[in-house]
Amino acid sequence: MTETAGSNAPYQLPRLRRKRRVNLPRIAGRFIKGIAEVESQVKPYAEAWDQHNALALRADGPLWVALGDSSSQGVGASTWKNGWIHQVADQLRAETGDPWRVIVLAMSGGRFNDVVDHQMPAFRAAELEPQLTTCVIGSNDLMWRRGTDNIVSDAQATMQVLPSATLVSRLNGPGPRPKALNAVFEQASERGDVDLFNIWNWPSGRGALAADHIHPSDVGYAHMTELAWLAISAALEL
Repeated sequence: MTETAGSNAPYQLPRLRRKRRVNLPRIAGRFIKGIAEVESQVKPYAEAWDQHNALALRADGPLWVALGDSSSQGVGASTWKNGWIHQVADQLRAETGDPWRVIVLAMSGGRFNDVVDHQMPAFRAAELEPQLTTCVIGSNDLMWRRGTDNIVSDAQATMQVLPSATLVSRLNGPGPRPKALNAVFEQASERGDVDLFNIWNWPSGRGALAADHIHPSDVGYAHMTELAWLAISAALEL
């Protein structure tokens, strides 16, 4: 059990939330039902992960830590347990026979700087020693930020702080900006800092998006589960 310095009390993982200057999803949700439907999942899904993380921190077994954005929290799925993390964790336990634990430090709206400024500091403070680390990040930077240079520099900073051999997902999408970020990921992989996979390379987009047409649906998360499992099982040499 991890304890804070100078204290006999068990360490508590922080409640990681992204502060929004302007809550665009909530504003849009007043006018568009699908956006409101998915936005209503954000708080309860985060709270569910808080409770799950607290239990996982104190349990025994191999550890997987997930960094990134709402796609690692299952936002958009019909329940928080229908996200790809839960489904892959179930496969890990079944395949290995080991009681794999998962701690999700990812946050809704997460961007590169959230990994650097909030998620990795929490990772280090808890003295986590995972056998597997994943990071799915970058979509919110592409969606909500203009330009390319600052996003690229933030992506580079993120690659520098991730634990060695973190599985980082490439990004899909047209245009030069996803290509620029994937180039950053490729450079980090070539240096041996991270390993790459692509959780967004879905065989079809049919029915794969939630009601807001942004987050994955249960179908989308099923695609992500398959792609993540292929990468994770290979990385762990299962």
